[in-house]
Amino acid sequence: MAKAGWALAIKSLPAFYGLGVIFILIRALPVEEYGQYGIAWAFLNVAAMCTRGLWAMTLVQRWASGRREQVLGAVLGLSLGTTGIGIIVGILLLPWLGLSSVQTGLTCVALLILVPRDLAIALGQAEEKMKRVFAIEVCYFLGSLIGFAVLASAHSLSTAETALLVNTAAIVLSSIAGMWFYPQVVKPAFQNADYRGVMGYGKWTGVLAIGDVYFQQGDLLVLSVVQNPVAIAPYIAAKTFLRLFALASQAMTFLLYPMAARLAAQREYQKLLSKMKIALTGIVLLLLPACVALWFYADPLIPTLLGAKYMDSIPYVVALLPAALLEPLFSTGGNVLVGIGRPRLAAVAILAVIAVNVSCNLILVDRFDLHVAPWILAGSYLLLGLTLQWRVRSVLKRM
Repeated sequence: MAKAGWALAIKSLPAFYGLGVIFILIRALPVEEYGQYGIAWAFLNVAAMCTRGLWAMTLVQRWASGRREQVLGAVLGLSLGTTGIGIIVGILLLPWLGLSSVQTGLTCVALLILVPRDLAIALGQAEEKMKRVFAIEVCYFLGSLIGFAVLASAHSLSTAETALLVNTAAIVLSSIAGMWFYPQVVKPAFQNADYRGVMGYGKWTGVLAIGDVYFQQGDLLVLSVVQNPVAIAPYIAAKTFLRLFALASQAMTFLLYPMAARLAAQREYQKLLSKMKIALTGIVLLLLPACVALWFYADPLIPTLLGAKYMDSIPYVVALLPAALLEPLFSTGGNVLVGIGRPRLAAVAILAVIAVNVSCNLILVDRFDLHVAPWILAGSYLLLGLTLQWRVRSVLKRM
């Protein structure tokens, strides 16, 4: 229970941060500036999650299942290489999406600084050192909020560049904390065998992380192709609520993923299936009352939280509630498959549904309007969630 409490505390930090963004950042920034900030941070999260999913998730699985030091140096080297590719993509893509050179530069710098932080968090997760992970995350989330609050009180928080600078400074602080707990995360290795082993598993684990961040924020990049920053800003604000709802499943899967690796190594498959069922039931029971309350009280609540300039977010918030209830099917099923060493089964389904989602967003949103996007997301979660739940149960019953 203590570990679950710390995991919930860790995942509550983004919730607290999300509320701070609602009350401070969204209110302070003009709509166009917030739209630019949202696109920049969506790209950062997508790029960081690609690196995190490919290599940090592999590190957690290998570390938790007993294969340790031999993979860490290779994970660092591969993380830096993938981040370099992400920076090149950002330099080419972000100006095309309407961001300035300063916004692009800050986003790319932040992406590089995230590497030691993310690897330190991975080691803390694998070792179940939840207090360490909490401290690292506090530096980023509370550091960002304090920066936003100080600048907003001085009436200096009015541009996307300023907001990005605050986030980048907080990432620096968080990475320093990560290296304090785990100085080995900045020591690369150069053994070819280690690299081959990590790459063989990481190419599949990365797809799970890419799927998670795509459905949380990556679709905003797709939508920005057919919508301008001003038009998409209300939807970006509405998805903040979806990310808050997703925190319950993220807290559970934060523990469930390394647990799946350990139980699979011990061949306790039925126990793992039972743990997964308990986790999924608990998440749904927690989310359902909140979704019902928001469904009935969105009209008075959203303007109070976001301000009158985001009245257009109300229908998006309501329409995203089915997606919030369906997301745990995806997150629990995918994390268990990857944890037990069957990431390929999850990867194929995730890539197929992402392709469908991208096509539907580009075609249907362009043909109709942005209001179809939440329903495309809900349909994607339903299709993917049911597929992954069926696959994980089939695999565990056969093992």
